[in-house]
Amino acid sequence: MDKKIGIVGLGLIGASIALSLRGKVGEILAVDRDKEVLSIAMDRKIIDRGSTNPEEILRDADIIIFALYPGDIINYILEHKSIWHQDQILMDVAGLKGELVSRIQEELPDVEFVGTHPMAGREVSGIRGAREELFLGSNFIITPTDRNSSDGLVIVRELANTLGVKNIFEMTPVEHDALVAYTSHMPHLLALALVGAYREGSEKIVGRSFLDATRVANINEKLWSELFLMNKGPLVEEIDKLIGELTIFKEKLDNNDKIGLEEKMRTIKAIKERIDK
Repeated sequence: MDKKIGIVGLGLIGASIALSLRGKVGEILAVDRDKEVLSIAMDRKIIDRGSTNPEEILRDADIIIFALYPGDIINYILEHKSIWHQDQILMDVAGLKGELVSRIQEELPDVEFVGTHPMAGREVSGIRGAREELFLGSNFIITPTDRNSSDGLVIVRELANTLGVKNIFEMTPVEHDALVAYTSHMPHLLALALVGAYREGSEKIVGRSFLDATRVANINEKLWSELFLMNKGPLVEEIDKLIGELTIFKEKLDNNDKIGLEEKMRTIKAIKERIDK
């Protein structure tokens, strides 16, 4: 892929993107506010050029990837909107799309902005946690709108394939945020709630099922509180659905309904088998 790629933010995702693209694109340019992070990236040859000042290098980029928190992406793009031009494609990799995509596309009608979400991550943060193989075999979501060009979407798909993703799916920003409330935000919320209901002495008999269920509770609270609040509507709907499911189980337990429990478990197991295929 003969493109100059700009990356804003060399945390876990931004640095992993740079590692994944290293040697596969024309040049990798990066901006980060932390000079130490830029120094690490240069020393490890993760990037070709880096700066704390976007004016210095981002005008040269063909594609610019914003790997910041959702609110920070909006603020950053609007603060520096004099830099972006019609020959560029701007794209984000944040976990929410609705407000972010609509706001940026409204404010920058003459610049192509594409919302994307690579479904990959780790329970660490920062450049030292970055991995070249982070996106291998993962799903990659693109949320096009009527303001995106077919040529721009082709380029974004090519970039995703260069990262090594397995599947690329397209959906609207609203559809994305509703689905991610269930598939991503709820598992994190459940892990937090399970650990939050900590029972004294339970660490003595912790098994694999508990560790698997609570793995993501080792959380970046600044990022995830922002994601929860920005996606509050769909997330609250999912919480209500879960309460309904838990209530069904509680009623069957209260009534000593073994047959009902077995039927419920079989139904859920069938759904899980479909998901796993």
